[in-house]
Amino acid sequence: MLFRKKLKEYLSKELNTSYQYIMRVKDQGSKGKIIKLPDESQEYMDFYKGEEKDTFIVKLIKRDENATTDGDDEDFNDNNIEDIEETSNETEIIKDFEVGKAVDYIHNCIESQGYTYDKLLIKNLYISLKTKPFVILSGISGTGKSKIVELFAKSIGATAENKRFNLIPVKPDWSDNTDLLGFRNIEGKFTPGIITKVCYDAMIHPELPYFICLDEMNLARVEYYFSDILSLMETRRLNEDNEIITNTLLSLEQIGRDSVSISTYGDVYIPQNLYIIGTVNMDETTFPFSKKVLDRANTIEFNKVDLSYSFEDDDTSSDNSNIDEEIRIYHNDFLKSEFLKIKDCKEFKDTAQKAINELIKINSILEKYNYHFGYRVRDEITFYMIYAVKDNLMSFDEAFDLCIVQKILPKISGSSNEVLDMLLDIFELFNEYRFSNREYLEEKELKDLKEKVTDLNEGSDKINYKFKLTNEKLIYMIRRFIRDGFTTFWQ
Repeated sequence: MLFRKKLKEYLSKELNTSYQYIMRVKDQGSKGKIIKLPDESQEYMDFYKGEEKDTFIVKLIKRDENATTDGDDEDFNDNNIEDIEETSNETEIIKDFEVGKAVDYIHNCIESQGYTYDKLLIKNLYISLKTKPFVILSGISGTGKSKIVELFAKSIGATAENKRFNLIPVKPDWSDNTDLLGFRNIEGKFTPGIITKVCYDAMIHPELPYFICLDEMNLARVEYYFSDILSLMETRRLNEDNEIITNTLLSLEQIGRDSVSISTYGDVYIPQNLYIIGTVNMDETTFPFSKKVLDRANTIEFNKVDLSYSFEDDDTSSDNSNIDEEIRIYHNDFLKSEFLKIKDCKEFKDTAQKAINELIKINSILEKYNYHFGYRVRDEITFYMIYAVKDNLMSFDEAFDLCIVQKILPKISGSSNEVLDMLLDIFELFNEYRFSNREYLEEKELKDLKEKVTDLNEGSDKINYKFKLTNEKLIYMIRRFIRDGFTTFWQ
């Protein structure tokens, strides 16, 4: 951070003609497009190899002098310089957008490439990432969890080719964070991990979103290799430039005495334009999640599968094939969090207060069984609700239904009768229904309930349908407890 600040101050002073021109254009309301300087305002840096090994020379070409200033020569070690795609190669970075239309474009872009996902899922993924840049996609194998991350990233300009989308297969033997953050070799030289390198690149291009997909995240114990990163996410705050930053990713002890790596990676943090999505399968080959992990993420399920396919639709889908050629590059403002603390939501206090009132009702039930949640869950659900409602992506009930399933129910599991009572209490809270005999629940009653909550004909009975996904999941968890004497959120 200190190096970046000093570099910015130095360049704005030395290349003042170009800097002042750019500032004037920005003040006049530039809409995210790359600013092209006229000939009379162009100043630049010239790079070429130095005589010594692993060095290069930087010269500042200033407009006011029309010549190279010898005093501005600097030598740099390029051991750790990597090829980073320049933003100047991009045709346009879209900063002026309507959220609803942008989400529609993403959905259409994904469908144009031959993949089918419900639009509600795209909306949910977008809002979840905006709420907090860490999301878990859970479900059975082969439902497209990893693919949707790749397609979502591609639709806003982040691909594996430009290194802004990174797929990281998790290895079963990961027992610490060295593969992700880095390690010192036997010679004491620091080798950066993949997340460290991506954070470094993302800090250089703060206007562009970067994505990391941790594939099969729970093949190893998540707490072993990811806990440090989870803790760092909780240090998010605004700096003096109104950017969201965290504490530094690496300590000096981790880097060691490698001076080059200290200067390169010593001030790297998790930037506001990095988004991490983990995919998980829950079976006998994987590890369960701790509450610490679940408390810090939205968990989106991929379990419903429709295997039907219409070959006739192939003819009509070709009409949208040109969308793939018009991939847009969205500014990070599209995904950047707008709120970090509950006090930031004052402008949307009506939605926030309504959500908080509902959460108080749920927490009063959970607290009786020592399953209640804290301020982090309250704040993140409130942020989610505001993003969903203010941009007209979902109704309040639709969004709150998803929040319950994604932030509250995943942490409930166990074989105690209290777990069953808690699930029954939550179901009764949301529905105009009372279980007749809790100690002897019959399979028929639960089967009938399932049919009722999935039946959208409002005249069929008096059950409140506004939280359909929550009802379905609660009935699944209750039926599993009755059948197995144990229940969990995961399928």
